[in-house]
Amino acid sequence: MNERTTALDPVEVADRSDERKKLARGFLSPESLFPGRDARTYRGIIDAYHGETGLAMDESAAAALNSAWSEVMSGHTSVIGGANSGDYRDVSLYNKRQPMILRQLAAEQLFQRISAPVAGMPGLRVDPDDVLVCPYSSTVLLEEAIATIARPGGVLVCPEGYYKSVAGHITKFGLRLVTSPVTADQGFRIDPVALARTLEEHARQGNLCGVLLTLPGNPVVADYTVEELVEIGRVLLAADVPVICDMSFDLLVEGHTPIAAITVPTADGPVRLYDRVLSITGNSKAYNAFGPCKIGAVCCGDREWLDEIRGRLRVSFQRETTHLARATIERTRAEYLADNRKLLRAQVDAAHRLLADINARFGRELVRPLGSRDGMFVTVEFDEAVMAAAGVRSSADLEDLLLMAAGVDCVALDRTGSRRMGVRLNVSTPRRGTGEVSPGLLAELFDRIERLLERIDSGLTYAGALLELGIPARESRVVTVGVLRETVADERRVAATPDDVARLVGQGLQVVVEQGAGWRADFTDAAYAAAGASVVAGPAAVFDTADLVMWVKPPAYDLDSMPMRPGQLLLGFQDPIARQDRIRTLSERGVESVAFERIPSGSRAAHPDPLSAMSRIAGGIAYREGRERLRAADPAAPVRALVLGCGTAGLAALAAAAACGDQPPTAVGSRVEQKDDAYARGATEFLLDPDPAALAEHIADVRPNLVICAAGQRGARAPVLLDQRGLDALPPGAVVVDLTAKAGGNCVRTRANDTVTLPENITVTHRSNFPASHPHVASVAYGAAACAAILLLAAISVG
Repeated sequence: MNERTTALDPVEVADRSDERKKLARGFLSPESLFPGRDARTYRGIIDAYHGETGLAMDESAAAALNSAWSEVMSGHTSVIGGANSGDYRDVSLYNKRQPMILRQLAAEQLFQRISAPVAGMPGLRVDPDDVLVCPYSSTVLLEEAIATIARPGGVLVCPEGYYKSVAGHITKFGLRLVTSPVTADQGFRIDPVALARTLEEHARQGNLCGVLLTLPGNPVVADYTVEELVEIGRVLLAADVPVICDMSFDLLVEGHTPIAAITVPTADGPVRLYDRVLSITGNSKAYNAFGPCKIGAVCCGDREWLDEIRGRLRVSFQRETTHLARATIERTRAEYLADNRKLLRAQVDAAHRLLADINARFGRELVRPLGSRDGMFVTVEFDEAVMAAAGVRSSADLEDLLLMAAGVDCVALDRTGSRRMGVRLNVSTPRRGTGEVSPGLLAELFDRIERLLERIDSGLTYAGALLELGIPARESRVVTVGVLRETVADERRVAATPDDVARLVGQGLQVVVEQGAGWRADFTDAAYAAAGASVVAGPAAVFDTADLVMWVKPPAYDLDSMPMRPGQLLLGFQDPIARQDRIRTLSERGVESVAFERIPSGSRAAHPDPLSAMSRIAGGIAYREGRERLRAADPAAPVRALVLGCGTAGLAALAAAAACGDQPPTAVGSRVEQKDDAYARGATEFLLDPDPAALAEHIADVRPNLVICAAGQRGARAPVLLDQRGLDALPPGAVVVDLTAKAGGNCVRTRANDTVTLPENITVTHRSNFPASHPHVASVAYGAAACAAILLLAAISVG
């Protein structure tokens, strides 16, 4: 099911996001490593999800707060205004239900921009009697305001881009949240035409209860002219329903005009939106208040509505909390607020520059910021075609991919009612998952994102990234699995055995198998049918039916002749270097190629993963075949081997040497931690990452007569380690078996699927399919690993 075209319940979206992040914590840790550009590696998750500014409280306010604490602890004998001023005992000022001192401060400070909007625009005096306050949070006031307008089956309309958790506050009162689109450009402004259309539709249905605005915006701060706000105001007046406006970010944004400050000219005279709009804010964002110092506040010219809300409020102030909140608000200076806006703007500007640098390096716009440059967040929209090519179908997928593959925790725009392919990032104070904040973290954040884009450009898919970690898919993309008959010459394996089919069917999946798929590996069609598969004639029937088509090697026939469709998965070895353009073309059609070559050795996706399973077989066979070729001329000749690469294939070759009783080989590895594994498999010497010249010197000293080439990184070109100097140093009759030819080869003279004879009867040989010579055993190993990957893609966790 495509989330981008299917209406989703906003509470379900938020709940699924939270559950997914909880699951991620079981796979990721503070020690998890994530790649950056230029081989950089970073440790742990970056928390760009949280909603804190990270700014310190105003020094004046902090000093006043310390004094207030002392006064509270000393028996309340003095207050901010001086010893024994009597304010603390004033029943009105420190009233437990609605302390007048906080209502006055909210009117003067928290709602100051309603009274004094942009230059040249008259303000509206906010009377303290038009204000209600609540301890700790504005959320309580929001919920009580919603409760006053709710009715069963009712609808609250919210323009796209609302606060990520607002849906839960709405639906608890039996209301349904309906989203109206914003403008399609980067401005992300409320579209008055779309808003009017949505309001009129639900007015006709008789279920319209009100409107909830988020201005100036969270996650996306949008710039509005007074004229644009007037147009939105006209729409609201025409709807004639209660309007709530969350303006919590008001004082974080330079030059913002609250919509409640707008007066709309009408045929019946000017109408103040202040009398129609309930504005909600608090002191946690701009004032950086915390704990008992925090309050929420609402203001509105409709005092009857305020009375309804007041009648529902059950949370009372203590005089102590009133005293602390008073200190925080009263002593925060205007200069502090202005300076903080500059600091936040500098962070956002830096983030915009980093995004521009990413686009410049790619030579095209892959990422673009939405909205203005004010506030504490940057909302980034990703190129939808690039994401679709990687199998990313919604911003929830994108949020998940960024967390799992880049270690960046963020907020999907899906959670804010937007269908755009984007996420919200806290750039004011990104921090480690452990809470650590450091100056270079913003650059690291975008470096991680850029590296992920590089990997996507090289063929990484969302499904492949999850397989790397062995993490189940966010939602199942697989109902029916298709197994093809292999068509590449000399390929005798099959992608799944009857036992694998039985396992998939047992997990609730359907399986279709092409006739004759397993016969060369000694698996009959009858065995597949008995395991629960439908056996079908020809590959077209498989492609037409299956959500996921599996193979060992890409088919020899043209895939364009098959009935493929968007959303389909092609699972198996993909030959991603040679077939890069073909894979990209398929991805542009929405068909995702998941390459086993890109799953890291030792990943949690399967034990072992398919490439490791095949590499283990290939390494042992390659050694034995090279040994046979070497000893064909002289059966008594001792074998002195050099094994390039200490991955699965290289270690299997070392083990084969020990099993054959040959001289202990020399092993070449790229990482120091491979040394112990090499010695454990029988190596007599370990060379760490030698260049071709150093390797040639070693060959001249040791004179190995068998070289097994198995060095390389998955999905990347193989390094050339054995150049002409190394070949010249080999003894006459030496044999080189290169397992890496499809990735370019470790030997400079390797030709794929060919044998080259050099002077002194030195032989360089490659064939691409060692495991196919043992098809039954290889199919069992491949199928078991592939089956584990399929269950993950089907979002099935099997212990």
